[in-house]
Amino acid sequence: MEIFTGIDIGGSSVKFGLVESDGKLLEKKKVPVKELRASGVLSENILASIQEWIKDHPQVKEIGIGVPGMISRDRRSLVELANMPELNGLPIVELLEKANPGIAFYLENDANAAALGEYYFSGQQLPENFLLVTLGTGVGSGLIIDHKIFKGADGNGLELGHIVAGNGKSIEQNIGKVGFYAKAAELLKEHKGKSVLRDVAKIDDDVLLEAARDDDPVALKAFAYYGKYVGEALATAAYILDVKTFIIGGGVAKGYPFMQEQVLKSMQKFLTPYYLDKLDIRLAVLRNNAGILGAAALCFK
Repeated sequence: MEIFTGIDIGGSSVKFGLVESDGKLLEKKKVPVKELRASGVLSENILASIQEWIKDHPQVKEIGIGVPGMISRDRRSLVELANMPELNGLPIVELLEKANPGIAFYLENDANAAALGEYYFSGQQLPENFLLVTLGTGVGSGLIIDHKIFKGADGNGLELGHIVAGNGKSIEQNIGKVGFYAKAAELLKEHKGKSVLRDVAKIDDDVLLEAARDDDPVALKAFAYYGKYVGEALATAAYILDVKTFIIGGGVAKGYPFMQEQVLKSMQKFLTPYYLDKLDIRLAVLRNNAGILGAAALCFK
């Protein structure tokens, strides 16, 4: 069985995985970005960590790399990574190819890669057209059309998190982690009754999830707020793309049960029966391994 490497370059860590062609994850490694930044130039240290992995796994001849941002149309260079601006302009594929003759490298946006990973490895029977939405630090999206990643006219199509919502802010500004936590704090300030959130030092999605499970009124309102914008984003995507299957992934997706009602309410408000009749919203299966497995899936022809 063929073996591939999947590399998930994220804002907080760089993850490596040795993956069989059936999606079995044989080995994992995680390097915190904080360490890579502290010990020198970030781009050089990321390249060095990749070289170290390659040296330790000489049997691998194809490597997929997912990155959190925009890449060049030819899938060879990093263009715009909001959380890792030091990497902007880095010709990462060219540098790796020069250092490693005989190894093929494939570069892609991380949400696109995650969508491909769900398609190949989730075990779900997915249609040939679907949209994956990742809810985490920001809001990402990966679209599969006719079994293939949709790239857009110049390589970076469908940045769903950056579409404008009804309040004049982008979806990501409303429900990216910064906006989500700020809204939760605002709701807590407005709330006159009891809330377990008053006793926590810092609000984050894990704290909100735990509070929602305990039926905390502020946490439930925060997730309802979140669900409203997810629903509006999905409704917009449905009209533009004529897609009816949506996969919800990312760290905040753990709270989907508490936002589901509002997601559906928002979609029902805007969509016609043509879209609603076959609407299919599912949770992503790969979860924490989505980035690695999605990157490995880039190696498939």
